[in-house]
Amino acid sequence: MRPFAPVVTTFAVVAACATAPTRPPTNDLRLPSGATVATFVQPVYDQADAAATCKPFHRVFAADGRQLTKDLGGEHPHHRGVFVGWNQVEHGGATLDFWHCRNGEAQRTLAVIGGGDAPQTATIAWTDAMAGEVMREVRTVAVRALADGVIALAVASHLTTTQPRVRLGGDPQHAGNQFRAMQRFAEKDQPKVRYVRPADAGAHGNDVWTGCRWIAAVLPMDGGDVTVLRVEGAGNPPADWSPRAYGRIGAMWRAELP
Repeated sequence: MRPFAPVVTTFAVVAACATAPTRPPTNDLRLPSGATVATFVQPVYDQADAAATCKPFHRVFAADGRQLTKDLGGEHPHHRGVFVGWNQVEHGGATLDFWHCRNGEAQRTLAVIGGGDAPQTATIAWTDAMAGEVMREVRTVAVRALADGVIALAVASHLTTTQPRVRLGGDPQHAGNQFRAMQRFAEKDQPKVRYVRPADAGAHGNDVWTGCRWIAAVLPMDGGDVTVLRVEGAGNPPADWSPRAYGRIGAMWRAELP
């Protein structure tokens, strides 16, 4: 496999207190206190139900148990939790869309190790419509408590390929590592997500920003606001950012493998 620089992202979640809901344990990532702050959702790909099964994601919770991210459905149903994708992946003379996954593209989970109160690592094959592997991703997620009510979720995606050339492209609204907040913020007449960014960040229209390593999203949740601080990995190339008022926030860059 030919290596590529990882996508390294950190989310810090600052939450007010609320009553924690009860949920059955699944592929959870937990703090030493036992609180679940992320769950890996890894559907088995089914071509007959491709929209629901085409990619894995992490469901994210505040330290008090409130779910922060959207699942399948709602506005932009391909937005789910914390997820990774590029909508313009050039390979073998074709352009594949690993963001929407509408033409047989899929991210298939091959294996998962760790989790619980330890880092979790998933091996994911990015495949074309013929189930041929275009890239392989090793996605590692770790959680830790920074302070009372403040947690960090670190995501590192290492992409490799055996193909002669794979180019990652697209635009900030449809590529990179992204966080999608709950569907409620996309509903009419509901409060929208507010953003804080560095004072010297550059605005380029259509909610595109550059020149920053972080952007904070303030989610107006029942039980008190929750702030999600999205930090781009220090070793990554300069990124183009896209924060939307309905709660999708992420950063992307363009590159070529190998």
